[in-house]
Amino acid sequence: MAPPLKPKDSASEPDAGAAKTLVILAKPPDKNKTVQASSTLASPSVQTELLKSPSIAQKTSTASEQDESTSAHGTASASKENDTFSDLVKNVAQRVFHVQQKPAAAQSDGEQKVSSPPEMSYPVKLVDESLQWCDSALEYLHDSSDFYVIGVLGLQGVGKSTVMSIISGIHSEKSKWQLFKPQTNDLKEIGEHCTSGIDMFVTNQRVILLDTQPVMSASVMDHMIQYEKKPPGGPDYHSVENALLMQSLQQAAFMMAVCHTIISVQDWFIDLNYLRFLLSAEMLKPTTPINIHDLNPLPEETTEYYPHIVFVQNHAQKEDFSANSISKMEETLSNVFQKSKIKYSGSVNPHNRRYPKDSPQKVNLFLIPDKEPPDTDSPSHRFPEYKIHPGYKYLTESLSRQVLSMPRSLLTHTALSEKNWFHYSARIWETVKKSTLFLEYNRLLP
Repeated sequence: MAPPLKPKDSASEPDAGAAKTLVILAKPPDKNKTVQASSTLASPSVQTELLKSPSIAQKTSTASEQDESTSAHGTASASKENDTFSDLVKNVAQRVFHVQQKPAAAQSDGEQKVSSPPEMSYPVKLVDESLQWCDSALEYLHDSSDFYVIGVLGLQGVGKSTVMSIISGIHSEKSKWQLFKPQTNDLKEIGEHCTSGIDMFVTNQRVILLDTQPVMSASVMDHMIQYEKKPPGGPDYHSVENALLMQSLQQAAFMMAVCHTIISVQDWFIDLNYLRFLLSAEMLKPTTPINIHDLNPLPEETTEYYPHIVFVQNHAQKEDFSANSISKMEETLSNVFQKSKIKYSGSVNPHNRRYPKDSPQKVNLFLIPDKEPPDTDSPSHRFPEYKIHPGYKYLTESLSRQVLSMPRSLLTHTALSEKNWFHYSARIWETVKKSTLFLEYNRLLP
Protein backbone atom coordinates (compact mmCIF):
# COMPACT_ATOMS: atom_id res chain seq x y z
CA MET A 1 0.00 0.00 0.00
CA ALA A 2 1.38 3.34 -1.02
CA PRO A 3 1.93 5.99 1.61
CA PRO A 4 -0.53 8.99 1.63
CA LEU A 5 0.48 12.15 -0.24
CA LYS A 6 1.58 15.16 1.80
CA PRO A 7 -0.08 18.54 1.10
CA LYS A 8 2.02 21.09 -0.72
CA ASP A 9 3.54 23.92 1.18
CA SER A 10 2.99 27.14 -0.83
CA ALA A 11 5.78 28.88 0.97
CA SER A 12 8.35 26.18 0.49
CA GLU A 13 7.40 25.06 -3.00
CA PRO A 14 6.04 27.90 -5.14
CA ASP A 15 3.99 27.26 -8.27
CA ALA A 16 6.01 27.52 -11.44
CA GLY A 17 3.12 29.16 -13.43
CA ALA A 18 2.53 31.77 -10.80
CA ALA A 19 6.17 32.71 -10.66
CA LYS A 20 6.24 33.74 -14.34
CA THR A 21 6.07 37.53 -15.08
CA LEU A 22 3.63 38.78 -17.73
CA VAL A 23 5.49 40.87 -20.37
CA ILE A 24 3.55 43.06 -22.92
CA LEU A 25 5.37 43.96 -26.07
CA ALA A 26 4.47 47.51 -27.30
CA LYS A 27 5.65 49.82 -30.04
CA PRO A 28 7.96 52.62 -28.93
CA PRO A 29 6.33 56.09 -28.93
CA ASP A 30 6.32 57.86 -32.27
CA LYS A 31 8.64 60.85 -32.18
CA ASN A 32 6.59 62.75 -34.78
CA LYS A 33 3.42 62.49 -32.70
CA THR A 34 5.29 63.56 -29.59
CA VAL A 35 6.72 66.63 -31.32
CA GLN A 36 3.31 67.49 -32.79
CA ALA A 37 1.65 67.16 -29.40
CA SER A 38 4.23 69.36 -27.68
CA SER A 39 3.95 72.06 -30.39
CA THR A 40 0.17 71.96 -30.15
CA LEU A 41 0.23 72.47 -26.42
CA ALA A 42 2.75 75.27 -26.80
CA SER A 43 0.34 77.39 -28.83
CA PRO A 44 -1.49 80.08 -26.83
CA SER A 45 -4.90 79.07 -28.10
CA VAL A 46 -4.57 75.51 -26.73
CA GLN A 47 -3.23 76.79 -23.44
CA THR A 48 -6.18 79.16 -23.18
CA GLU A 49 -8.59 76.31 -23.87
CA LEU A 50 -6.91 74.15 -21.25
CA LEU A 51 -7.20 76.93 -18.69
CA LYS A 52 -10.87 77.40 -19.48
CA SER A 53 -11.67 73.69 -19.05
CA PRO A 54 -10.45 72.36 -15.66
CA SER A 55 -11.31 68.76 -16.44
CA ILE A 56 -9.04 68.71 -19.48
CA ALA A 57 -6.27 70.45 -17.59
CA GLN A 58 -6.53 67.84 -14.84
CA LYS A 59 -6.29 65.06 -17.37
CA THR A 60 -3.24 66.54 -19.02
CA SER A 61 -1.49 67.05 -15.70
CA THR A 62 -2.25 63.47 -14.72
CA ALA A 63 -0.95 62.33 -18.07
CA SER A 64 2.26 64.25 -17.53
CA GLU A 65 2.71 62.68 -14.08
CA GLN A 66 2.13 59.25 -15.55
CA ASP A 67 4.63 60.08 -18.28
CA GLU A 68 7.25 60.73 -15.61
CA SER A 69 6.42 57.47 -13.83
CA THR A 70 6.71 55.43 -17.03
CA SER A 71 10.41 56.05 -17.25
CA ALA A 72 10.78 54.36 -13.85
CA HIS A 73 8.19 51.56 -14.02
CA GLY A 74 8.39 50.24 -17.54
CA THR A 75 7.55 50.55 -21.19
CA ALA A 76 4.04 49.05 -20.94
CA SER A 77 2.42 51.89 -18.99
CA ALA A 78 4.39 54.46 -21.09
CA SER A 79 2.87 53.19 -24.30
CA LYS A 80 -0.66 53.27 -22.89
CA GLU A 81 -0.28 56.77 -21.50
CA ASN A 82 1.26 58.10 -24.71
CA ASP A 83 -1.72 56.84 -26.68
CA THR A 84 -4.12 58.43 -24.21
CA PHE A 85 -2.13 61.67 -24.26
CA SER A 86 -2.11 61.80 -28.08
CA ASP A 87 -5.86 61.25 -28.25
CA LEU A 88 -6.39 63.98 -25.66
CA VAL A 89 -4.26 66.46 -27.61
CA LYS A 90 -6.17 65.69 -30.81
CA ASN A 91 -9.52 66.26 -29.08
CA VAL A 92 -8.34 69.52 -27.52
CA ALA A 93 -6.90 70.81 -30.80
CA GLN A 94 -10.12 69.95 -32.62
CA ARG A 95 -12.23 71.70 -29.98
CA VAL A 96 -10.03 74.78 -30.04
CA PHE A 97 -10.28 74.90 -33.84
CA HIS A 98 -14.09 74.97 -33.75
CA VAL A 99 -14.20 77.42 -30.86
CA GLN A 100 -11.87 79.85 -32.61
CA GLN A 101 -13.63 79.71 -35.96
CA LYS A 102 -17.10 80.78 -34.75
CA PRO A 103 -16.15 83.77 -32.60
CA ALA A 104 -13.80 85.05 -35.30
CA ALA A 105 -16.63 85.14 -37.83
CA ALA A 106 -19.00 86.68 -35.30
CA GLN A 107 -16.43 89.30 -34.36
CA SER A 108 -15.83 90.25 -37.97
CA ASP A 109 -19.57 90.67 -38.52
CA GLY A 110 -19.83 92.81 -35.40
CA GLU A 111 -16.91 94.99 -36.44
CA GLN A 112 -18.43 95.41 -39.86
CA LYS A 113 -21.71 96.58 -38.37
CA VAL A 114 -20.00 99.06 -36.06
CA SER A 115 -17.45 100.46 -38.47
CA SER A 116 -19.68 100.75 -41.53
CA PRO A 117 -23.13 102.21 -40.81
CA PRO A 118 -25.54 102.41 -43.74
CA GLU A 119 -24.63 105.19 -46.13
CA MET A 120 -27.27 107.76 -46.98
CA SER A 121 -28.27 108.32 -50.58
CA TYR A 122 -30.93 110.95 -49.90
CA PRO A 123 -31.96 113.16 -46.94
CA VAL A 124 -34.34 111.91 -44.25
CA LYS A 125 -36.71 113.76 -41.96
CA LEU A 126 -35.45 114.86 -38.57
CA VAL A 127 -38.61 116.90 -37.94
CA ASP A 128 -41.64 116.20 -40.13
CA GLU A 129 -44.22 118.57 -41.61
CA SER A 130 -46.24 118.57 -38.39
CA LEU A 131 -43.11 119.54 -36.41
CA GLN A 132 -42.93 116.13 -34.75
CA TRP A 133 -39.59 114.44 -34.01
CA CYS A 134 -38.65 111.48 -36.24
CA ASP A 135 -36.54 108.52 -35.06
CA SER A 136 -35.77 107.16 -38.54
CA ALA A 137 -32.52 109.14 -38.74
CA LEU A 138 -30.97 107.31 -35.77
CA GLU A 139 -29.99 104.26 -37.84
CA TYR A 140 -27.54 106.34 -39.90
CA LEU A 141 -25.58 107.48 -36.84
CA HIS A 142 -23.01 105.59 -34.78
CA ASP A 143 -20.86 106.10 -31.68
CA SER A 144 -18.16 108.24 -33.25
CA SER A 145 -17.55 111.61 -31.59
CA ASP A 146 -15.77 113.15 -34.59
CA PHE A 147 -18.76 114.77 -36.30
CA TYR A 148 -19.71 118.26 -37.47
CA VAL A 149 -23.26 119.69 -37.53
CA ILE A 150 -24.10 122.45 -40.01
CA GLY A 151 -27.55 124.04 -40.20
CA VAL A 152 -29.13 126.72 -42.36
CA LEU A 153 -31.63 129.53 -41.72
CA GLY A 154 -33.23 131.96 -44.11
CA LEU A 155 -36.38 133.33 -45.68
CA GLN A 156 -38.33 131.65 -48.46
CA GLY A 157 -36.70 131.33 -51.88
CA VAL A 158 -33.25 132.63 -50.91
CA GLY A 159 -31.47 129.37 -51.86
CA LYS A 160 -31.00 127.55 -48.53
CA SER A 161 -31.24 124.07 -50.05
CA THR A 162 -28.85 125.03 -52.85
CA VAL A 163 -26.25 126.31 -50.38
CA MET A 164 -26.52 123.11 -48.30
CA SER A 165 -26.05 121.01 -51.45
CA ILE A 166 -22.92 123.06 -52.19
CA ILE A 167 -21.56 122.37 -48.71
CA SER A 168 -22.21 118.64 -49.11
CA GLY A 169 -20.31 118.52 -52.40
CA ILE A 170 -23.25 116.84 -54.17
CA HIS A 171 -23.99 119.75 -56.44
CA SER A 172 -23.27 120.50 -60.06
CA GLU A 173 -23.38 123.84 -61.81
CA LYS A 174 -24.77 122.39 -65.02
CA SER A 175 -26.90 119.55 -63.63
CA LYS A 176 -30.37 120.30 -62.27
CA TRP A 177 -30.16 117.48 -59.71
CA GLN A 178 -28.70 118.24 -56.30
CA LEU A 179 -28.79 116.71 -52.82
CA PHE A 180 -31.45 118.91 -51.22
CA LYS A 181 -34.41 119.54 -53.47
CA PRO A 182 -34.55 123.22 -54.49
CA GLN A 183 -37.63 125.30 -55.12
CA THR A 184 -38.84 124.69 -58.66
CA ASN A 185 -40.27 127.31 -61.00
CA ASP A 186 -43.76 125.87 -60.55
CA LEU A 187 -43.53 126.33 -56.78
CA LYS A 188 -42.20 129.85 -57.23
CA GLU A 189 -45.19 130.77 -59.41
CA ILE A 190 -47.71 129.69 -56.77
CA GLY A 191 -45.58 130.95 -53.88
CA GLU A 192 -45.22 127.52 -52.23
CA HIS A 193 -42.23 126.58 -50.12
CA CYS A 194 -40.32 123.38 -50.88
CA THR A 195 -38.70 122.18 -47.63
CA SER A 196 -41.02 121.32 -44.73
CA GLY A 197 -39.73 120.64 -41.25
CA ILE A 198 -36.03 119.76 -40.98
CA ASP A 199 -34.20 117.41 -43.39
CA MET A 200 -30.98 115.66 -42.35
CA PHE A 201 -28.15 114.17 -44.39
CA VAL A 202 -24.89 112.62 -43.14
CA THR A 203 -21.89 112.65 -45.49
CA ASN A 204 -19.11 110.06 -45.56
CA GLN A 205 -16.90 112.54 -43.69
CA ARG A 206 -19.42 112.49 -40.80
CA VAL A 207 -20.79 115.97 -41.51
CA ILE A 208 -24.44 116.26 -40.44
CA LEU A 209 -26.32 118.74 -42.64
CA LEU A 210 -29.68 120.16 -41.53
CA ASP A 211 -31.89 121.85 -44.12
CA THR A 212 -34.85 123.74 -42.62
CA GLN A 213 -38.13 125.18 -43.81
CA PRO A 214 -38.20 128.96 -44.38
CA VAL A 215 -38.72 131.22 -41.39
CA MET A 216 -41.49 133.84 -41.32
CA SER A 217 -42.86 132.39 -44.57
CA ALA A 218 -46.29 133.37 -45.86
CA SER A 219 -46.56 129.94 -47.50
CA VAL A 220 -46.07 128.22 -44.13
CA MET A 221 -48.72 130.47 -42.59
CA ASP A 222 -51.13 129.65 -45.42
CA HIS A 223 -50.47 125.96 -44.80
CA MET A 224 -51.28 126.44 -41.10
CA ILE A 225 -54.59 128.11 -41.93
CA GLN A 226 -55.72 125.62 -44.59
CA TYR A 227 -54.64 122.27 -43.17
CA GLU A 228 -54.17 122.64 -39.43
CA LYS A 229 -57.31 124.78 -38.98
CA LYS A 230 -55.81 126.29 -35.83
CA PRO A 231 -52.54 128.02 -35.04
CA PRO A 232 -49.96 126.10 -33.00
CA GLY A 233 -50.23 126.87 -29.32
CA GLY A 234 -54.01 127.22 -29.39
CA PRO A 235 -55.42 130.26 -27.61
CA ASP A 236 -51.99 131.25 -26.24
CA TYR A 237 -51.20 133.21 -29.40
CA HIS A 238 -53.15 136.30 -30.36
CA SER A 239 -53.02 135.79 -34.14
CA VAL A 240 -51.78 133.47 -36.83
CA GLU A 241 -48.92 135.88 -37.56
CA ASN A 242 -47.72 135.61 -33.97
CA ALA A 243 -48.06 131.82 -34.10
CA LEU A 244 -45.92 131.75 -37.28
CA LEU A 245 -43.29 133.98 -35.66
CA MET A 246 -43.17 131.78 -32.55
CA GLN A 247 -42.82 128.66 -34.68
CA SER A 248 -39.93 130.24 -36.62
CA LEU A 249 -38.25 131.36 -33.38
CA GLN A 250 -38.51 127.85 -31.95
CA GLN A 251 -36.87 126.44 -35.06
CA ALA A 252 -34.06 129.01 -35.01
CA ALA A 253 -33.44 128.60 -31.26
CA PHE A 254 -33.26 124.83 -31.71
CA MET A 255 -30.69 125.19 -34.50
CA MET A 256 -28.56 127.48 -32.36
CA ALA A 257 -28.46 124.86 -29.61
CA VAL A 258 -27.57 121.75 -31.67
CA CYS A 259 -25.38 123.07 -34.55
CA HIS A 260 -21.68 123.85 -34.62
CA THR A 261 -22.15 126.27 -37.51
CA ILE A 262 -25.24 128.04 -38.84
CA ILE A 263 -25.37 129.44 -42.36
CA SER A 264 -27.65 132.45 -42.67
CA VAL A 265 -28.69 132.87 -46.30
CA GLN A 266 -30.07 136.10 -47.81
CA ASP A 267 -30.61 137.10 -51.41
CA TRP A 268 -30.27 140.86 -50.87
CA PHE A 269 -28.57 143.12 -48.38
CA ILE A 270 -29.88 143.99 -45.87
CA ASP A 271 -33.11 142.87 -44.16
CA LEU A 272 -33.15 144.39 -40.68
CA ASN A 273 -36.29 142.47 -39.67
CA TYR A 274 -34.50 139.20 -40.38
CA LEU A 275 -31.42 140.26 -38.39
CA ARG A 276 -33.67 141.28 -35.49
CA PHE A 277 -35.25 137.84 -35.75
CA LEU A 278 -31.84 136.18 -35.32
CA LEU A 279 -31.14 138.25 -32.19
CA SER A 280 -34.52 137.27 -30.73
CA ALA A 281 -33.80 133.59 -31.39
CA GLU A 282 -30.47 133.95 -29.60
CA MET A 283 -32.26 135.44 -26.60
CA LEU A 284 -34.78 132.56 -26.49
CA LYS A 285 -32.19 129.81 -27.03
CA PRO A 286 -32.40 127.13 -24.31
CA THR A 287 -29.56 127.00 -21.84
CA THR A 288 -26.91 124.33 -22.20
CA PRO A 289 -27.76 121.48 -19.79
CA ILE A 290 -25.21 120.31 -17.25
CA ASN A 291 -24.88 116.69 -16.20
CA ILE A 292 -23.53 116.83 -12.64
CA HIS A 293 -22.61 113.13 -12.73
CA ASP A 294 -20.14 113.63 -15.60
CA LEU A 295 -18.37 116.69 -14.16
CA ASN A 296 -16.22 116.11 -11.10
CA PRO A 297 -15.41 118.61 -9.71
CA LEU A 298 -18.12 120.99 -10.91
CA PRO A 299 -16.90 124.07 -12.81
CA GLU A 300 -17.09 127.34 -10.95
CA GLU A 301 -18.53 129.19 -13.93
CA THR A 302 -20.71 127.39 -16.46
CA THR A 303 -20.18 128.74 -19.95
CA GLU A 304 -23.12 128.94 -22.30
CA TYR A 305 -22.75 127.46 -25.78
CA TYR A 306 -23.20 129.65 -28.88
CA PRO A 307 -22.58 128.51 -32.47
CA HIS A 308 -20.58 130.05 -35.29
CA ILE A 309 -22.60 131.86 -37.94
CA VAL A 310 -21.74 132.54 -41.59
CA PHE A 311 -23.68 135.15 -43.55
CA VAL A 312 -24.10 134.14 -47.19
CA GLN A 313 -25.55 136.53 -49.74
CA ASN A 314 -26.88 134.51 -52.64
CA HIS A 315 -27.54 135.93 -56.14
CA ALA A 316 -24.96 138.66 -55.55
CA GLN A 317 -24.50 141.16 -58.35
CA LYS A 318 -21.24 142.35 -59.85
CA GLU A 319 -21.15 145.60 -57.89
CA ASP A 320 -21.58 143.69 -54.62
CA PHE A 321 -18.10 142.19 -55.01
CA SER A 322 -16.33 145.53 -54.88
CA ALA A 323 -14.09 146.15 -51.88
CA ASN A 324 -16.11 149.18 -50.79
CA SER A 325 -19.40 147.25 -50.87
CA ILE A 326 -18.02 144.31 -48.92
CA SER A 327 -16.52 146.66 -46.33
CA LYS A 328 -19.90 148.33 -45.78
CA MET A 329 -21.64 144.95 -45.41
CA GLU A 330 -19.12 143.81 -42.81
CA GLU A 331 -19.46 147.09 -40.89
CA THR A 332 -23.24 146.84 -40.81
CA LEU A 333 -23.25 143.24 -39.58
CA SER A 334 -20.60 144.04 -36.99
CA ASN A 335 -22.71 146.91 -35.59
CA VAL A 336 -25.84 144.77 -35.43
CA PHE A 337 -24.17 141.81 -33.67
CA GLN A 338 -21.61 143.66 -31.56
CA LYS A 339 -23.47 142.76 -28.32
CA SER A 340 -24.36 139.27 -29.47
CA LYS A 341 -22.64 136.18 -28.15
CA ILE A 342 -22.97 134.37 -31.46
CA LYS A 343 -19.55 133.84 -33.02
CA TYR A 344 -20.03 135.92 -36.16
CA SER A 345 -16.35 136.77 -36.84
CA GLY A 346 -13.73 134.51 -38.35
CA SER A 347 -11.95 133.84 -41.63
CA VAL A 348 -14.78 133.06 -44.08
CA ASN A 349 -14.66 135.56 -46.94
CA PRO A 350 -15.04 135.46 -50.74
CA HIS A 351 -11.37 136.38 -51.25
CA ASN A 352 -10.19 133.25 -49.39
CA ARG A 353 -7.89 135.49 -47.38
CA ARG A 354 -6.21 134.64 -44.08
CA TYR A 355 -5.91 137.64 -41.80
CA PRO A 356 -3.02 138.00 -39.32
CA LYS A 357 -3.65 137.00 -35.74
CA ASP A 358 -3.05 140.50 -34.36
CA SER A 359 -5.56 142.11 -36.78
CA PRO A 360 -9.25 142.29 -35.81
CA GLN A 361 -11.21 139.41 -37.25
CA LYS A 362 -13.66 140.16 -40.02
CA VAL A 363 -17.30 139.14 -40.19
CA ASN A 364 -17.98 135.71 -41.71
CA LEU A 365 -19.47 137.03 -44.95
CA PHE A 366 -19.52 135.22 -48.28
CA LEU A 367 -21.03 136.21 -51.62
CA ILE A 368 -22.28 133.79 -54.29
CA PRO A 369 -23.21 135.10 -57.76
CA ASP A 370 -25.87 133.72 -60.04
CA LYS A 371 -25.14 130.57 -61.99
CA GLU A 372 -23.28 131.20 -65.19
CA PRO A 373 -25.20 130.34 -68.39
CA PRO A 374 -23.93 127.45 -70.50
CA ASP A 375 -21.22 128.16 -73.03
CA THR A 376 -22.40 129.19 -76.47
CA ASP A 377 -20.76 130.40 -79.64
CA SER A 378 -21.95 133.97 -79.26
CA PRO A 379 -19.27 136.70 -79.26
CA SER A 380 -20.24 137.75 -75.73
CA HIS A 381 -19.16 134.36 -74.40
CA ARG A 382 -16.00 134.27 -76.45
CA PHE A 383 -14.89 137.60 -75.00
CA PRO A 384 -16.68 137.89 -71.62
CA GLU A 385 -16.60 141.12 -69.68
CA TYR A 386 -14.74 141.52 -66.41
CA LYS A 387 -16.84 140.11 -63.56
CA ILE A 388 -14.72 141.22 -60.55
CA HIS A 389 -15.27 137.79 -58.93
CA PRO A 390 -13.45 134.59 -60.03
CA GLY A 391 -16.61 132.74 -61.05
CA TYR A 392 -19.48 130.68 -59.66
CA LYS A 393 -17.68 127.34 -59.59
CA TYR A 394 -14.58 128.66 -57.83
CA LEU A 395 -16.63 130.55 -55.23
CA THR A 396 -18.89 127.60 -54.39
CA GLU A 397 -15.89 125.31 -53.93
CA SER A 398 -14.22 127.95 -51.77
CA LEU A 399 -17.35 128.32 -49.59
CA SER A 400 -17.56 124.59 -49.01
CA ARG A 401 -13.87 124.37 -48.16
CA GLN A 402 -13.92 127.31 -45.75
CA VAL A 403 -17.08 126.24 -43.92
CA LEU A 404 -15.88 122.66 -43.46
CA SER A 405 -12.59 123.92 -41.99
CA MET A 406 -14.20 126.09 -39.31
CA PRO A 407 -13.43 125.31 -35.64
CA ARG A 408 -15.80 122.98 -33.79
CA SER A 409 -16.46 123.60 -30.12
CA LEU A 410 -18.29 121.22 -27.77
CA LEU A 411 -22.07 121.46 -27.87
CA THR A 412 -22.28 120.54 -24.19
CA HIS A 413 -19.85 120.44 -21.29
CA THR A 414 -18.97 116.84 -22.20
CA ALA A 415 -18.16 115.28 -25.57
CA LEU A 416 -21.08 113.72 -27.42
CA SER A 417 -21.20 110.89 -29.91
CA GLU A 418 -23.47 111.00 -32.94
CA LYS A 419 -26.16 108.93 -31.24
CA ASN A 420 -25.88 110.99 -28.07
CA TRP A 421 -26.24 114.14 -30.18
CA PHE A 422 -29.45 112.71 -31.67
CA HIS A 423 -30.97 112.06 -28.23
CA TYR A 424 -29.73 115.42 -26.98
CA SER A 425 -31.34 117.17 -29.97
CA ALA A 426 -34.64 115.36 -29.36
CA ARG A 427 -34.65 116.58 -25.77
CA ILE A 428 -33.81 120.15 -26.86
CA TRP A 429 -36.65 120.08 -29.41
CA GLU A 430 -39.19 119.04 -26.77
CA THR A 431 -37.79 121.65 -24.38
CA VAL A 432 -38.17 124.40 -26.98
CA LYS A 433 -41.74 123.41 -27.85
CA LYS A 434 -42.79 123.39 -24.17
CA SER A 435 -40.78 126.42 -23.05
CA THR A 436 -42.70 129.19 -21.33
CA LEU A 437 -40.23 131.82 -22.56
CA PHE A 438 -41.90 131.85 -25.96
CA LEU A 439 -45.30 132.43 -24.39
CA GLU A 440 -43.91 135.30 -22.34
CA TYR A 441 -42.30 136.76 -25.45
CA ASN A 442 -45.61 136.40 -27.31
CA ARG A 443 -47.37 138.55 -24.70
CA LEU A 444 -45.01 141.41 -25.54
CA LEU A 445 -45.96 141.32 -29.23
CA PRO A 446 -48.70 143.60 -30.57
